[in-house]
Amino acid sequence: MKKILCLCLILGLCSCVQAEEIDAVGFLARLQTTPEEFFMLMKSSWATEGWVIEGGDHTNSTPKFYDSLVRMQMAMNRGEISEMILPDFVADYLMRVSKSYAKSCVSSSGRMGLCFGFTKQNRELLSRWNTALAYLRNNWKLAELEKKYIKEFPRDDQYDYVYGIDQRRRDQKKRQDRITFEKFPGAETVRVAVTGDLPPADFISEEGLPAGYSVAVLSEIGKILKVNISTVSVSAGARTAALVSGRADVVFWYEVNKQSKLQPDVPNDVILSEPYLEWDKFFHLSSAE
Repeated sequence: MKKILCLCLILGLCSCVQAEEIDAVGFLARLQTTPEEFFMLMKSSWATEGWVIEGGDHTNSTPKFYDSLVRMQMAMNRGEISEMILPDFVADYLMRVSKSYAKSCVSSSGRMGLCFGFTKQNRELLSRWNTALAYLRNNWKLAELEKKYIKEFPRDDQYDYVYGIDQRRRDQKKRQDRITFEKFPGAETVRVAVTGDLPPADFISEEGLPAGYSVAVLSEIGKILKVNISTVSVSAGARTAALVSGRADVVFWYEVNKQSKLQPDVPNDVILSEPYLEWDKFFHLSSAE
């Protein structure tokens, strides 16, 4: 029972009462469980714990995994799922930039965090990475970046407000806001895999470049460690493969409860950095009526 409870804390799931029944829900793919096992653990927890959240009845819902946020959005457009269950900051972003979604439910969870993933053979780099993260945390740089890229992320209408309809000035401002990686001639190159699945923390810009809070943090780590950062794009389901194959030295990881002994999304050969962004709620998004 304790294992089931821990897993549900990780995933931020619980049952709803006296509400509309939800047929199917979507999640970004977990690497250490199947949708069927995931569903069985959810139902067992609901039956024994009786947790309550705001929203619909998920007792008989079917969970489905998707390798990318885009594929999950397409599944919702097709009517394949009724909800997408996402970290609150991702769901809030999607509702801000699109009128297609509405918040239908809220799940509380244990303290979740975004981390960087490494192979166990790369502990030395992990140690340096954590040292850089501690420096950014202690001098409030992480808080500054979170405010800029998560809480106050600029949208086109904000550019319009500041610069009017002058397309040239808007484009100039966007170029100034573009995240860059400082170059250190002759220094070590660290390849970092980006999924682009957690906007505004991690996404691909209109120019096809990695963007968002995680990328801004990555840029700062590169400066501190004086290493050259090179990014590669991978799907959520290919994160471990990117590390094991040597395609990447580091991978953006997500939805990790580091206080729990159970990690349904962390394979045995992957180790994680300290979290650089934390949250404790998941929003359930449905199609807006």
